[in-house]
Amino acid sequence: MYIHKFTVEEINLICFYGSSNRTEMIKNIKDILPYATESDMKEIMRNVVEKLNNMNDGEFAELGLTPVN
Repeated sequence: MYIHKFTVEEINLICFYGSSNRTEMIKNIKDILPYATESDMKEIMRNVVEKLNNMNDGEFAELGLTPVN
């Protein structure tokens, strides 16, 4: 299970901007990245995208994180 690789802030970002599809989630975060005004938030977004790129869909599914509706 890969949840331990994400910080609390990264998990919150995944749940807020995310999707049940890893590829779609990466796209969602990349789409909003240019609009982030705080450098800390940009760093969190970049870290999440990097970590998502380094896992496969099965590992992503194991996270069991649910996006906020």
